[in-house]
Formats: sequence, structure tokens, C-alpha cells
Amino acid sequence: MTTSRPPITVRTDIDGTRHPREAVLAWELDRARAALRLLKRRLGDDRVRDLLAPDTAEADAVLAGLLRASGGRWRSAVTELTAEGIDAEHFLGWWQGRLRASDRAALLAANPEHYLADSTGGQVEIIETVGAGPLRFFLRFDAPTATPEYPVRIGGTGRLADGSEVLRVMHVFADSPDGLRIRLTVEFPAAAPDELAAGHQWHFACEFANWLEAAAAA
Repeated sequence: MTTSRPPITVRTDIDGTRHPREAVLAWELDRARAALRLLKRRLGDDRVRDLLAPDTAEADAVLAGLLRASGGRWRSAVTELTAEGIDAEHFLGWWQGRLRASDRAALLAANPEHYLADSTGGQVEIIETVGAGPLRFFLRFDAPTATPEYPVRIGGTGRLADGSEVLRVMHVFADSPDGLRIRLTVEFPAAAPDELAAGHQWHFACEFANWLEAAAAA
């Protein structure tokens, strides 16, 4: 019979000041982000493509299998954000400006699992974690449309290098008394496992919250 041990407690004192564990973890997160920025900058896009080629080839095969198994059916996953202190015009001006400028630093910084984001060719070449590992796809956004509820709707389609459609997105934006409302929808082939859809909901939550903060700071 094994007995459970009580959780470990760590106390940190620096120059006579006590710092909670949360403060050390926040410092670690900040430094981890800095380390990732440096590595991605030093590697560059071509070396990232080469380095992750085995992973993206495996992901291509997995997505191709999901497409065949889905028979043209799709499943959707939704993430919703509300942000105070910024409006739709300010955020969209910043975000779409970063895409037009192919601002690699801003696009990669939003999520640690953004490995490549190249928007120089009228579409965005992306390598990011989708499901269990990195997927390389090409995302092309449609022209914005509008509905009474959401004045700005931006859809897009993600395709593999062979042209196979593997995901669809629809992002909608509206100002409200509670702040900027954003509804982020991604569609995957219907046979995709639950973890793939749920993982991308958290992916959206991370990247768009970081982009909102960056836009507000700018």
C-alpha cells in the first residue's frame, strides 16, 4: 500500500522580499516567451519548415484520412471573447495591418505553438499545432461581410499544400456595452477527434487574447 505525500511548498525570498509561487511562474512564462522569440527569429522560416517537415508530413496524412472518413461532413468549435478597453475598429485595424505587413514577430508571438506565419503571398502560410502536432496549411481570408448582430464577419479556408480543404474559420466582431465581442469558429472534418476541436478552442483563446493586448498596447 502506498501513501500519498503532502504537496511540496516552496518559498522564495529575494533581497529580503517574499515572492509567491505565482510570481515566479509569471517570471518563468515571460522568459519562456523571450526564449521562443529568440529561437524562432534565429531559425527563420526556411529552417523551421525543414525542421518540422517530418511532423507536417505526418499531419498531412492524418488530415487526409479524416477527410476521407468524414464524407464531406464538418464539425464546428466556438470560442467567445469579450474585451474591455478596445473596440472593433482599433483591433481589426491593428490585426489586419499585421497580416498585410507580414509582421512575423506579432503573428508568431500570439501563441507558443505558432511556428511559422508568412502572409506575403495573399494568403497566410501557417505552421501551428493542430491536434497532436504541427500542421502546415495555407489560410486565405474572404472579404469581410456583415450581419445585424455582428457588423464584421471574416471567413477563411485552410488548405494543405496539395489543395485539400482541411479547415474553415469564421470570425465575427461587434462592439457592445460590455466591450468588444469576438466569436471565433473553426470547422474541421467531422471525423476529427474531440481533442482536436477542443485544443483549437484553447488555441484561439490564447492567441486572440494576446493579440488584443498587443493591439491595445500599440
